[in-house]
Amino acid sequence: MYLNRKTSTLVQAQEFELSSIDSAQGDADINFALFYFGASKRHKKRRLPIGRLKSSLISAALKSPIMLGRVVPSSDNQGLKVVVDPENLNWPDITEASVGNMSIASLQRNGFAWSRWPRATETIDLAQRPGSPMIGVHIVRYVYGGISVHIKIRHLIVDGNGVWQFYSHWAQMCRNECKKSGGRFFDYTQNGESHLLSRSPLFDKLLVPPAPISDVEGATVAGHIDRMTQFFDRLHSSRAVSTGSFDYSVRKFTLTHEAATRLKAVHGQLANCSPEHMTFVLEHNIAYVSTNDLVCALFWRAITRAHYALNPSDPNTYMMLACDMRKRVGLPQTYMGNMSFPLVMHMEKGQMQRHTITDTATWIRQQVNILSPEYVRQMSAFMASPEALQKLISMFHPSNSFFSASIVSGFPMFDMVDFGFGKPTHIDVPPYLTPGFSIWMPTRPTAQSVKAPATSIDIALREDIYQLIISDPEFGEYLEVAY
Repeated sequence: MYLNRKTSTLVQAQEFELSSIDSAQGDADINFALFYFGASKRHKKRRLPIGRLKSSLISAALKSPIMLGRVVPSSDNQGLKVVVDPENLNWPDITEASVGNMSIASLQRNGFAWSRWPRATETIDLAQRPGSPMIGVHIVRYVYGGISVHIKIRHLIVDGNGVWQFYSHWAQMCRNECKKSGGRFFDYTQNGESHLLSRSPLFDKLLVPPAPISDVEGATVAGHIDRMTQFFDRLHSSRAVSTGSFDYSVRKFTLTHEAATRLKAVHGQLANCSPEHMTFVLEHNIAYVSTNDLVCALFWRAITRAHYALNPSDPNTYMMLACDMRKRVGLPQTYMGNMSFPLVMHMEKGQMQRHTITDTATWIRQQVNILSPEYVRQMSAFMASPEALQKLISMFHPSNSFFSASIVSGFPMFDMVDFGFGKPTHIDVPPYLTPGFSIWMPTRPTAQSVKAPATSIDIALREDIYQLIISDPEFGEYLEVAY
């Protein structure tokens, strides 16, 4: 459909060896939904340029060839790699649907609640289809006005940061096309070489060969490996022996700018640590806690208290935080690839019960501060083991006290996906998350909150845990239930 004699010469034959961080993503897609106001059937002159949206996607993919490759076993059959064949490119899967008796405005009036999304917005999981493309785009036209664009990209090749870098590049290309009255869609004369390879040989520098680390760093890595091993074993065995079913669903919470400011003012001062925890703060030279540390603490503490109320015999609680390693290893933020390291934290529930919010936030900050290229190198070697990788892919079970945060709320998302027909009015993810997982996104700025929009947090929770959380006074003081 897309291949012609010219485009096939614009991509070099190449291979991308996937790292253990890539492979750890397993069969997962990163999925976002973008909703735009637009023309209705009565205003055909204002109809959105769907053709340009699709052609610019192909242009953007051609400049990031890993997006057009196929996943195959590595040469030694111990891992995976992506092979890009110019004569047999793996083109994006682009589908379209139309919805009558509905508009983006009507979805907006209902707060874009997932229950109001039309069935036409449902897409097929790329990762579950043999030989599936790296990118899937599903465009839904609303007869009474607007479109929604549902985008999936294989998590094997990008993390949340990388996805938005690709969206931004795609939107820039579409805006340039929209300004043209004619001419070629495939224009690679400017900066083509800089986009030819979407992934630098990062792991040659970062992971090979292993560099010696200090005794202190070695002890820290060993402790983290021990925590991850316990984490995997516990979750894996729980999944194997459990015969019950859990009723869980994805819930949306809102953190307003006012609530975040108040949270930071009340609990963001290290002086608010308990006297017994202050020794820990001084020992580890913790200078501050971020707002994200504090919000993670709120969620983790509320989830832990809920699980403890239902199962006081289980002493452990875990948290996983996706930490962007780009700055730590000297990579630009525009690097497209998996550079979010899954930092696993463990605490006994009794210890958390004695903590203040500030105590828990400083504990999280200390864990984040230990990340270094050497640390990631050693942990990646552990994660590359077949046993660890297998458990990592299939470890999560809703019976465990577990909270995971993927934070992309710092991105100017609404500016990054202006394809030439305006910024989206809403950005969301479909309500299909692994139990315990959360994703944090910015809401659309309003006239009152241009510089400080609220943060939307989607999280998959068991129903009984959810009911306990929303009645938790500490949690409810700062976070609001959206739906």
